[in-house]
Amino acid sequence: TKHPFAIARSDGEPLAFAGLWEGCRWPSGETTRSFCIITTGPNALMVPIHDRMPVVLEPADWPVWLGEADGDPAALLRPAADGVLRAWPISTRVNAPRNNTPDLLDEMEPSFAD
Repeated sequence: TKHPFAIARSDGEPLAFAGLWEGCRWPSGETTRSFCIITTGPNALMVPIHDRMPVVLEPADWPVWLGEADGDPAALLRPAADGVLRAWPISTRVNAPRNNTPDLLDEMEPSFAD
């Protein structure tokens, strides 16, 4: 049985994921925008949680990813370095949209009765 986890940067800063976006203009003139987050294999922290994870971009890598600086964006497609992220088990109440309170992120022991 699966149990939800909260995942954040260890330093408390926002996470930036590698992603791609595109806009398609239809003959009617309407534009449809789409977006995807790129995933990679898990790092040591994520292995027990899932078999893949989003590509986490460090602030120094943002210009390369965005094409604003020279570099190889494909070289950034790797798991986050050890220690960059932290994870903790949270309540399964997070699975219902009607639950929207800050305590959903409180750490708790994995349980199947919450």
